[in-house]
Amino acid sequence: MDEKEPPRMKTRRWISIVARKGGVGKTTCALGLAAHYARQGRRVLLVDLDAQASATLAAGAGEAAEHLAEVLEGKTPPDPVPVWDLLALLPGGPDLEHLDAPRPLRAVLEDLDADLVLVDTPPGHSTLGALAMEAADVVLVAAEPHAMAVAGTARVLDEARSRRPAPRCAIVLSRMDARRGLDRGAPELLAAAFGVPVLAVHQDAALAAALNAGKVPQAHGRAAEDLEAVAAWIDKQATRRGNE
Repeated sequence: MDEKEPPRMKTRRWISIVARKGGVGKTTCALGLAAHYARQGRRVLLVDLDAQASATLAAGAGEAAEHLAEVLEGKTPPDPVPVWDLLALLPGGPDLEHLDAPRPLRAVLEDLDADLVLVDTPPGHSTLGALAMEAADVVLVAAEPHAMAVAGTARVLDEARSRRPAPRCAIVLSRMDARRGLDRGAPELLAAAFGVPVLAVHQDAALAAALNAGKVPQAHGRAAEDLEAVAAWIDKQATRRGNE
């Protein structure tokens, strides 16, 4: 009698990185976390929901065939591409901008073999942002460490908390500079304002240079240590929708 193939392991955890505005470190956080988890031996799927395909380009997959929009429309099955010899990527691209009624992310990606899905989202796109938050066990709200971040952060957190069941939420402050007084005070200010954990990722020229060159983020350095702390917080959170 022929042996049956072992069942594919369903995705165990979904993390979405969201923000209302661009340039606040969403893609850096997504790629840094993806590299961290992949180095741990996790099977990581990075989903680039951005029409500008920032994560796709930064991962050195600019020549990858775009098909995520068609996947979300139910026209084609997902076919991730390997990047950095570490993880799988579903590339973003301009066709995502015009999606009106995409299928739920969990529904279209549920059969992919992954331990963890990281979703990088576009700024200010209500449909795709909602799609990412609806799928998420954990929502990381990316923001810069200054007072102008408060209003946008509040809107994203309110939207995430309106989901049922609600994902676990945290704020990730990017490009922190301990030499600036406003930066040093921002975590305490935002934690008091919103009642969620506030995690910081400090400025790191080596991290920026690696991503600009399409190379895997380094495993050492200040930003790598910060991202490791973000991952440690994520790992403590109970998965919202467990996989049996």
